[in-house]
Amino acid sequence: MILFWALLIAFMTVGLCVIVHYEALRLTSLLVPRLTIPPRPKVLVVIAAVFLAHLAEIIIFAITYRLMQPFPQLGEIAGHFSRSAVDYFYFSITSFTTLGIGDLFPHGTYRIVVGFESLTGFGLIGWSVSFTYLVMQEFWTQHGPRPKRRKDHDQG
Repeated sequence: MILFWALLIAFMTVGLCVIVHYEALRLTSLLVPRLTIPPRPKVLVVIAAVFLAHLAEIIIFAITYRLMQPFPQLGEIAGHFSRSAVDYFYFSITSFTTLGIGDLFPHGTYRIVVGFESLTGFGLIGWSVSFTYLVMQEFWTQHGPRPKRRKDHDQG
């Protein structure tokens, strides 16, 4: 039964993160063409939007871990863990990015949710890279040809 709850928590959290990510990219794709700024700053807007989407997803998982904490049958986060908001956020960020430093580590069915977070982070980061590339590709054509540099033949 504990495995069922861990999977349910994992799937619900992943689903929420995918919805957040999709909506962030959708809104960004609608906003960026309307901006009256040069192409390079538009790309920075895209990168900032993607970064903020990932940050929101990391926070969603951190909140999930905090909400799981009162239920010891689900396991725990062990190591130098003080149950502070910073620790939950730090643990989530290292799990989402698959960095997994190892000073904090999951026990019990927390491992299921953490595994899903790593898989989700890996997938959403890849999705963001593809999205950013497509946006950049659109703006590369707006730059026009690059001026050729003149070589100074008088020095030499």
